[in-house]
Amino acid sequence: MRKVVLITGASSGVGLALCRRLLEADDELHLCLACRNMGKAEAVRAALLASYPTSEVTTVQVDVSNLQSVLRASKELKQRFQRLDCLYLNAGIMPNPQLNIKAVFSGLFSRKVIHVFSTAEGLLTQDDKVTADGLQEVFETNVFGHFILVRRLWA
Repeated sequence: MRKVVLITGASSGVGLALCRRLLEADDELHLCLACRNMGKAEAVRAALLASYPTSEVTTVQVDVSNLQSVLRASKELKQRFQRLDCLYLNAGIMPNPQLNIKAVFSGLFSRKVIHVFSTAEGLLTQDDKVTADGLQEVFETNVFGHFILVRRLWA
């Protein structure tokens, strides 16, 4: 019986490298690529099957920054698989800090100029976007979505 491995964020970066590494070690795996962008996921699936033809690779659409998507995907995964042997929670985003020009000029003309430029305190700002679920985007994507996915899969 094939081991079933679910990888979130498997369509690029570390997730894609992990898929390749796992199939190099054991091409009899059943990889399930859990991705937000199904176009990219299907392209990766085709490439993996071309390189590892004896493996089994499927996809499931899930956006871990959207609670409804996570709930739908967990239900689909439970129907599709009797068990999951491994789960790699790789999907995530990085906040995108911006240079605060006003803070740069204020720092230049303050008594704390050395402190401001040696620590960068106040020079970088970032917008904490809020998701449709009312949570900070980085938190829901990197932590909460995965937490709910795991909780629902093992409920």
